[in-house]
Amino acid sequence: MLFYYRELLEKGFNRYQIETKIKNKELFKVSKGIYSDELYPSDLAIIMKKYPKSILTLNSAFFCYELTDKIPEYYYLATEKNAHTIKEDSIKQIFTTNTYFGIGLTHMKIEDTEVNIYDKERMLIELVRYKTKLPYELYKEVLNNYRKIREEIDFIKVYKYAKSFKSSYIIKVIETEVM
Repeated sequence: MLFYYRELLEKGFNRYQIETKIKNKELFKVSKGIYSDELYPSDLAIIMKKYPKSILTLNSAFFCYELTDKIPEYYYLATEKNAHTIKEDSIKQIFTTNTYFGIGLTHMKIEDTEVNIYDKERMLIELVRYKTKLPYELYKEVLNNYRKIREEIDFIKVYKYAKSFKSSYIIKVIETEVM
């Protein structure tokens, strides 16, 4: 489990006790201000602890939903447009207009970590929105996998989301390429 320093203090530990636990290898400092009771917590768990308001998107979400078998080079995180810039080599930050940021937000347990992730319907919208920015092979693979699971997709949600984005182009592409 991961803890902020202040969470350890709130649990009743003082600075000396925290440092003693670190020396005794009962607690490990994994990042600035973040501690773990495990020696090697997952990168995803650390990222979600550091950036709790971010949402997994694009390649990361496609992989989590098994719409691609290509392991992403980066963790793709959507953040609000006015969020601080994330300066980590393992993360690609996608700034999203605050109006669209929460559309399709859901939660999923991955590697014993509760993560914020966009649902499959929102990810279908994102696939179309980023069509020209994604590698063609990835786009085709994800699109083909969406075709295979189209019975699982709530197209009423997809239409509602597309309406929020005010784009008839998104609906047109989904109707011709997925349905």
